[in-house]
Order: sequence, then structure tokens, then C-alpha cells
Amino acid sequence: MKILFSAALAAAASAAFASGATSAPDPSGTPSGGRLLPAREWQMIRQVAANYDLSDDATWLLAAIRRHENGRPGLEFGVGGPMNSGHPAHRYQDGTKSFYIQAMWAAGTIRRHYRGDIAAFGRRYNPPAAKAWSDRVSSLVGRLKVENAYKLPGARPPKRPISYP
Repeated sequence: MKILFSAALAAAASAAFASGATSAPDPSGTPSGGRLLPAREWQMIRQVAANYDLSDDATWLLAAIRRHENGRPGLEFGVGGPMNSGHPAHRYQDGTKSFYIQAMWAAGTIRRHYRGDIAAFGRRYNPPAAKAWSDRVSSLVGRLKVENAYKLPGARPPKRPISYP
């Protein structure tokens, strides 16, 4: 199966190169042309991290949680379990409001419980699958750092109240 996929990817890359494209297609299924997180999500994550006084390390973790959980509106950061569970983090399902509410719940948990050890934090954030969760999130933190040259995207915004459009 891997050989067929690799052959198909190589053929697609050759076709793209022959047509004048500057980069090969991205097989990872990531948003924004192969980026793990779109710029708009980074802006919202950076604002929440600033409001919650998260360190750079904790901000990388917040971004990795977003990418790992990758939930639909109402579950962007996986906070509160299944939808309609009555958790207050599910009060919006419209995209922007929902994203901020979920991010703020995740940031609050990070601020209270993250001490630099993703495995220990995983036991708090996702107890049923802590090992697999922390392994995946650790990997995503590394991928996000490499993708962004070890510098958080954009400038750190000042603290400000978050308004929902």
C-alpha cells in the first residue's frame, strides 16, 4: 500500500512540476496549503494565550491541542467531552465564539496544571488515553515548532477582552 501511495504521490509531484507548479501536493490533509494551523487560528490562539499569561511553551501546547483535537465548532479543543453533555464549553457552535470559548477552557487548564511535562498534563487533559494523547501532542508541538522555525507566529498581542463578532 505504501509503495502505491508513494508512486501516486511521485506521479502527482511530477505532473505538478511539469505544469509549472512550485511545490508538490501535500498528502497530510492539513489546512492552509499544508500548514498545521491556519493563520486565523494562530491569531486567536495567541490572543487567548496572552490573556491567560501562557508562556511560549504553554502556547505551543495550546496550538498542538487544537491541531490534535481538531474538532468541529463546539469541540475545537476537545473540551467537555461529547456535544450536548451540558458542559459550559459547548455553549456556542458557530465557529468564532465556540473557538474562543474552547480555547479559553483549554488555556485555563494549561495554566493551572501544565508544569512542562506533556505526559503528566495528558493524564489530566485526557485520562482515558493519556499515553497516546501525550505522545501525539508532543509530536505536534515539535512539528509546529519546525514549521514555524521555532518562533510563535505573529507578535504577542496585548491583553484585551475578546469580543465575538
